[in-house]
Amino acid sequence: MSTQNENRLPGLAISGSTRVVGVCGQGIGYTLSPAMHNAAFRHCGLDYVYVTFEIAATALRQAVDGIRGLGLAGVNVTKPLKTDVLPYLDEVSDEARRVGSVNTIVNRSGRLAGASTDGAGLLRALEEKGIDVRDSRVLILGAGGAARAACDMARNAGADSIAIAARNAARARDTAQLGGASIVALESGELRPALGNADLVINAIPTDLKLDKDWFRADQFVYDTRYDQEETALIRCARSRDAGASNGIDMLLFQGAASFEIWTGRTTPVEVMRSALEDQVRRRAVQDGTGHAGQPV
Repeated sequence: MSTQNENRLPGLAISGSTRVVGVCGQGIGYTLSPAMHNAAFRHCGLDYVYVTFEIAATALRQAVDGIRGLGLAGVNVTKPLKTDVLPYLDEVSDEARRVGSVNTIVNRSGRLAGASTDGAGLLRALEEKGIDVRDSRVLILGAGGAARAACDMARNAGADSIAIAARNAARARDTAQLGGASIVALESGELRPALGNADLVINAIPTDLKLDKDWFRADQFVYDTRYDQEETALIRCARSRDAGASNGIDMLLFQGAASFEIWTGRTTPVEVMRSALEDQVRRRAVQDGTGHAGQPV
């Protein structure tokens, strides 16, 4: 289990009693989570630090044991470990068990509890954009952990209908069961009418899809959970047809805010976290103009 601290904000003091949290996953050098959490800890005067842990899939059990053994306060979990980590936890929230995905673990005196804040973060992000999921026709692209959380959220929020479009048919069926959703192939013959029929499109696939801008409508809203670019190819297609669209930076913010409260028991300074995220996005844009594919966390 290797750790990287390069995203920690300057001026955050480390002491002998500093509590460690972080994010576990693979290929996560892009993550902006350290910046927003360390800004929140500093603002609240909390002796915590947030780092990244690059973990091989074959070392997941050892990594979970390390959380206990090293006394970490908790971690976020991201791709591709959100589902695989469940069997190694002592308890799991009802929502996380239902969606089969954990993105937040808290260490309670050696007992590890898992939760999923993705669905709540996505719903709050949509509400910030003025999007009401109730009675909407929702199309979700993808069938991984973020897509499962989105499907569960859409069902609980009262969506009129939900459709799942994914490359892996078995995973699509499994995800669809969460929300009584229909399944759509990621082929133009099926995807085009499904996309054209949707009021809300939620993308949880971390790579660009080949889509035609003519498939979109002006009265739709497209939410891309990726946050590596201000405008992904999907967002550009939607906006070219005057549809509303957003990347996933607000979802990252709000799922992180929920994790912060689970670890610390403190009210999250959301605007402090938002400012740190915006600053990191600007810095990254200046540095390389490209970024790396990312989803929450």
